[in-house]
Amino acid sequence: MRKKILECIKTVPLFGLAYVPIAQALTDDMGGTWSSLTLSGSLHAVSANLADVRWLLMEQARTRDDNPEGMRLAENLAFAQIGYGLNQHASVWLGYVHDWGHPLGKASYQESRPYQDFLWNSSADAWRFTSRTRLEERVRQDSGELGIRLRQLVQVSYPLAWIDDKLSVYAGDETLWYLNGNDYGRSGFSENRALGGVSYQFDKALGADLGYLGQYVYSLPGLDNVFTHNVQFNLRYQF
Repeated sequence: MRKKILECIKTVPLFGLAYVPIAQALTDDMGGTWSSLTLSGSLHAVSANLADVRWLLMEQARTRDDNPEGMRLAENLAFAQIGYGLNQHASVWLGYVHDWGHPLGKASYQESRPYQDFLWNSSADAWRFTSRTRLEERVRQDSGELGIRLRQLVQVSYPLAWIDDKLSVYAGDETLWYLNGNDYGRSGFSENRALGGVSYQFDKALGADLGYLGQYVYSLPGLDNVFTHNVQFNLRYQF
């Protein structure tokens, strides 16, 4: 039964347009965690004219249990981005990620990732919808290898007011595509991330998210695909 379920997941539906069969290769299944601290705000405190200019900083640690000795640190990422609100729904962002990678059995490396986002938020009754389109440029610092990647995230959330008016549930999916040939991953579809969980807003500024993120990586030819089942936690504070 487990094999049949995984085979269904590994045939990934891409927005109803096509199906990418990726069940033929062997898949390494493992557990992990993604733990984040996120700070955000606007420049309204600097000037009322800058109220539509927003910023975000995030520190994220990712672990995996692919080591016989137990859970290990696989990646550490530092995010910084600044954006401008075009209207009540749309905003554009410029960002940068510095990634410290620690692959199992290989030398650690560092990576620079500038990126550009278009973010759309809307609501219908109590439902809240988010769409994020990201173009990012992955540059490995030791080799100069460049991977240009397009990412599309859709997410929905809904309040659980009958339990607690500060509690909500969310679910989403993100697909990732490489637009060029590179050593990071396959050209075209390369990864899918499915996520879901609960959020709690302690007060106007402080909130937290706890959930699951399933990360399926469609690896380069000759390598096993990777399916990581992550516990995802994010502590956030808005200034």
